Amino acid sequence: MQGKNFEIKIETDDNVCLVELSGYLTNGLFEEMVPLVEEKLAAGFREFVFDLADVSMLESPAVACILTLTEKIVDDFQGHLVYSGLSDMHVKILEMVGVFLYANFCKDKQEAILECKA
Repeated sequence: MQGKNFEIKIETDDNVCLVELSGYLTNGLFEEMVPLVEEKLAAGFREFVFDLADVSMLESPAVACILTLTEKIVDDFQGHLVYSGLSDMHVKILEMVGVFLYANFCKDKQEAILECKA
């Protein structure tokens, strides 16, 4: 799915839903990403990987969207979420807003998928 400055790609691997984000995450992410993730939750997925390896910028609206989805997956659906492909700046931002109180992060998406399958 394409936004103005970003792209969302969703794939499934057994019981794991891989959400790959790329580009400049800003306004509009919430409107595009939330329905896609909610559709996977409704289909029974509880293991998620959010890969940010190709994200060039995280603006405040995108951070709010990510935090909202993290809480929804983990708290509302008792799911498991692992982030991957994070730059040092992404780690600092997501840590500052409390994302890692709910989710873990791994170096790359393959490692994150393995963690979800464990």
